[in-house]
Amino acid sequence: MVAKRKIPVRRKPWPPDAVYDKPECLSDERVFQHSVISPLRYPGAKRQLVPVIEGLIKASVPPPRLLVEPFCGGATATLRLLGADVVTHGILSDIDPLVSAFWHTAAFDSRWLLAAMREETVNVSRWDWWRGYDPRGRRDRAMKCLFLNRTTFSGILHGRAGPIGGRAQSSDYKIDCRYGLDGLERRIQAVADLASTGRLLDVWNVDWRTALRRIPVRFGDLDAREIVVYLDPPYVDKARWLYEWSFDSAEHAKLAAALSADIPYSWLLSYDGTPVIRDLYTGRPGQTVLHVPHRYTAAGSETRTVKDELLITDLAAIPSSDRYRVLTS
Repeated sequence: MVAKRKIPVRRKPWPPDAVYDKPECLSDERVFQHSVISPLRYPGAKRQLVPVIEGLIKASVPPPRLLVEPFCGGATATLRLLGADVVTHGILSDIDPLVSAFWHTAAFDSRWLLAAMREETVNVSRWDWWRGYDPRGRRDRAMKCLFLNRTTFSGILHGRAGPIGGRAQSSDYKIDCRYGLDGLERRIQAVADLASTGRLLDVWNVDWRTALRRIPVRFGDLDAREIVVYLDPPYVDKARWLYEWSFDSAEHAKLAAALSADIPYSWLLSYDGTPVIRDLYTGRPGQTVLHVPHRYTAAGSETRTVKDELLITDLAAIPSSDRYRVLTS
């Protein structure tokens, strides 16, 4: 009698050797074709950059199989690229414990998160409670992240931003105007689908240095050419108003030095186009700086602005595109 072959039990988060498995089919691929796919509103969201990033990754030979995003924030890039099968597997990482807890819970504990989200009362008193609450567990951190992100001006989790509509709620836009349950449920379920099908492998709560060091430790059996890192660090302008862990000039320089070192895998880096960043990256051998027109609403403003976003990469193949221009000097 021939023994039956046992089907391995899939674990969450997926172990490193699971990157060799072909992911299962998504429940609904159409979710990832929408203009907004992230459950989080995030300052400097990069959904307009995603088509450029997608084109650069598709032009790579061999095409990367694993995408790691150390400053994941709203995670729009990774969600879109995984959902469109541009890359097979992804890792999200963020130093902010609220953000990383949200993504881990949305991916691997979504049933609890959806129930908690629907049970919430959305008003200024509840906003005050969540703002002052110091959560200890991952679930509560995830819910604090989601609640404050969807009810705070510009989605800002930390600092001076107040509730949407103000404390008097005299604005036409009330505190719950971005807390649409059906849309949030659809997007959170899509994140869970990426995890359950083996696309989203894990969520890390570490800084960018630790994330870069962890990649070869966790995925050293992959060819380095099959790994790409997408980094979207804190903005230079207005950073201290937008982020809990903003960079100073020294930190921006340290990141540039780390990426200019001989790391084995490819990377892409997005920034606001300030003189500080241009000086750090322009003219470095093996790196290309692209100017991408990016329309966005800045924090503290009601008007939309077009500025040149910088997309910097060490990928060798830069296809021609009318979406960007290459900085040559």
